[in-house]
Parts: sequence; structure tokens; C-alpha cells
Amino acid sequence: MSRPSTKEGDEFNFRLSVSRHLQNMRYRSRHHLHAKSATAMLTLLSRLTSCEKGNFGILYAAVVPLIVAGSLTVIDITRATGVRMEAQGALDATTLQLAISTTADTPKLDELGATTLQGNQANVGATLVSTDFGNIDNGLTVRGTATFSLTPLVYGIFAKDQLKVTVTSEVKRSAKNVEVSLVLDTTASMAGQRISDLKAAAKELVDIVVTDRQTPTYSKVALVPYSMAVNVGSYAEAARGSIHNGTCNSPGCANYRFVNPYGDAVTFGISTCVSERTGTERFTDAAPSTASFGYNYPSPANPCLTNTIKPLSDDKASLNSAIDALSASGSTGGHIGVGWGWYLVSPNFSYLFPKANQPGPYDIEKTKKIVVLMTDGEYNSAYCNGVIARDSLTGSGSAAHHINCNAPNGGAYAQAQALCTNMKAAGVTVYTVGLELVNTQAARDLVANCATSAKHVYYPNSGTALKEAFRDIGRDISGPVVSR
Repeated sequence: MSRPSTKEGDEFNFRLSVSRHLQNMRYRSRHHLHAKSATAMLTLLSRLTSCEKGNFGILYAAVVPLIVAGSLTVIDITRATGVRMEAQGALDATTLQLAISTTADTPKLDELGATTLQGNQANVGATLVSTDFGNIDNGLTVRGTATFSLTPLVYGIFAKDQLKVTVTSEVKRSAKNVEVSLVLDTTASMAGQRISDLKAAAKELVDIVVTDRQTPTYSKVALVPYSMAVNVGSYAEAARGSIHNGTCNSPGCANYRFVNPYGDAVTFGISTCVSERTGTERFTDAAPSTASFGYNYPSPANPCLTNTIKPLSDDKASLNSAIDALSASGSTGGHIGVGWGWYLVSPNFSYLFPKANQPGPYDIEKTKKIVVLMTDGEYNSAYCNGVIARDSLTGSGSAAHHINCNAPNGGAYAQAQALCTNMKAAGVTVYTVGLELVNTQAARDLVANCATSAKHVYYPNSGTALKEAFRDIGRDISGPVVSR
């Protein structure tokens, strides 16, 4: 094959250089394209200006503006692509935030979306022109649209208008009913700053989970404060049976006379707290009408806690008021708290509560049933005949206030583990939060093994970390998904 003439060869090489330059610009990474495209263009122009052939003067004058305009156009396209990627990320983040918010009113949603996107779009590299946010699919999906503009480099040559980039995002809110039972440690070890941090964390979770929109699906939260036992309040008689007046030598009377481990006779009065139930249903969620709970005769030095259970509710003001009223005192019958966390989302207990507070059927396709177990890990109080048992652990109060028999169900840790195993088998998701967990193997096993999986376990070591844990759990429960 003969070599082209010098003129033809120069023309051929010039065209080949232009072709390669444009192809390189198409495929370079957007992060390096601007600089490399400019370098390639300057190199090409340098070759042209150094050429002494007269025929290239006309070709130079005709082609160079096109090369410059083409290069700038490719850079503009690359810039717009980068803006689109960053804008999409900012809009997705914004729409996710709206989906887990409690705002259901479309004008308020649109206003909140515009404000939130302003805070999320710092890295977009373009000017936010317009936004539009709203609910679709009967409120089950949040849709967001945003338009950004940027000035093109070819402005004044070919393009007279700003480049416009429009992105959209759709986030599906949870399409299931949500029932969450918060099991909260309010024992003496939680006094002071800990109980304050717990209140703040619990209220934030309530705010995330309970939405203003309660149709076509609902989201409700129940509260189970616990210390030496669980105070079921007005539900006590239905849960553990009625009582007789007077003093008896067996449980069931207003006052119970028993013998302590030292052989002394002691008399304690009944409370609205309940202890664990015994028998074949001790670790199930069988209805109280089938298997009643144990009576609770507390020591005056370790009384029934004042904090009562609150069944499932979508009334955030009422829930927050109950959280604000929490106080810390007493020993730790944590296994009773675990049980009642389950019972408040169990359909077998629904008859105990008003209709608005009743849990729905077990149906994983329609309803999420969740227990969030918060503890510092000290489970020390188990019961025999309604009184703290002889074999309870250190921290359960004076031995003189214990009954002279061991807990028939075993220790509090073992009972809690059995309840966790069975509630998970029933379809309940369990999160565990071990706040500044005590350094014992039993406590570590409890927090690790009660949870549904390792990703459902949290070990906060401060009040700030506790709030972050509850916030993460709330968002995980709400479960919005970008669907676009």
C-alpha cells in the first residue's frame, strides 16, 4: 500500500486526531474529563498552528470553531450528567426523609420537602429552580420532583438558555400495619441522666413510627415500663384474677403471709403488678383467660413501680406524656417486661383492651409486630408464689423480704430467653438495646440472643448513642424504600 502524499497524510492524521479526541471525550470519567479534554484540544490546536501548509489555513479557520464548540458541548453534557447524579441522590435522600416523617398533608409535605432539599443539595453544583412533593397511592408513596439549572459553556455560541436537569423520586412508605412494643428499663440503675436520655430516645422513636396518616395502614406503639415486675394497672384483675379480702397463708388474698429464708413470718399486700405465670403456658402468649398470671406481693422497700403499661396507641401526645412520667426505681424482673412486650402485640390479648388499642392478627403480609427491648442487662428478680424468690440474684432486695422457695420457672435470664425464642417463632421481630451493658456473660447473651439477628442488636454506651440507636430502629421499622 502506497504512502499518502504529504498533504493527504497531514489531512488524514488531522482527521484521525479529531476522531480520537472526540471518542476519548465520550468515554472518559466525568471526574477527569474536563481537564483531559481541554489538554487534548490544546494539543490538537498546537499541531494545527504549527503546520506550515497553506491549505490548512482554510481548514483551520473552518474546523477549529467546530472543535471548540464540540468540546465544550461534550463537557456540558458531562457536567449535566454529573449534576443529574448528584441531584438524584439529594432528591432520594429528601424523599426518604419525607416518607419517614409524620407529615400527611400535601401542602405541608411540599413545604417540608423544599426546605429539606435545600439542605441536601450542597454538592449538586447547580441552581435549584423548582420542587414538587406530594402523596400518591392513597398516601403509601411519597413522590418528589426537582429541577436544577446550570449555565452551559457554549452559552453565547449555540445555546441561549440554561441547561435544565429534572429528576424524580418515589419512596414507598411501609405498606403494612406497624405494631411496636417498647419494653423500657425503669429500674433503680436507670436513675438520673439515664432515665432522661431514655425518655428523649423513646419519644423520638414514637415520633418516627407513629404517622399522622393512619389509613389505609396504621402505626401504633405500646409502652411496657418494668422494674421489679410490670404494673398492668386497671388490667390486673383480668390478668391475674380477682382477690379476696383479708390475710391468707396462700396467694389470692389482699394480704399474703409467708415465711422468708430465715424462717420469719412476713406479710405483704397485693399490688397491681403481676409476676410470671407457671405451668405449660409459662413461656407462651396464651390468653390470660387460659392461663392467669402470678399475683405480686412486693416489699415496701421494693414496691410495685408506678409506671403502668400502655397498650397500642396512635396518640403521640398521650404516648409522650406517659414517657415523660417515667421514673426509675426498684430491682429488675426484666423477663416479665419481655413477656408483656410480646403480649401487647399478641392477638390473644386483644380482648383485654379497648378496640382502638387492640393488636391485629398474626399476619406477616399485613402487619409488622415488633418488640424493642431496652435494658442495662441486670435481670435479678424472679418469683415464687408472687414474692421475689429465695434464689434471686444480688440486687433483688433484702433476703429478709424474699420467700423461702426458689423460682419454679428458673432465673430471670433463662425465662427471658425462652420468651424471646417463642415470640420470634410466632413472627415477632425483636430489637435489643443494651445501654452501657453490665459486664456479665448472662447479660451479653440476653442482648445478643433475644434479638432477631445481629443487625437488630445495639450497644449504646452513652445517652447520645442511645438516641441514635432508637432513631435507627424507628427508621428501620418505618421501612421506606426508594422505588422511582
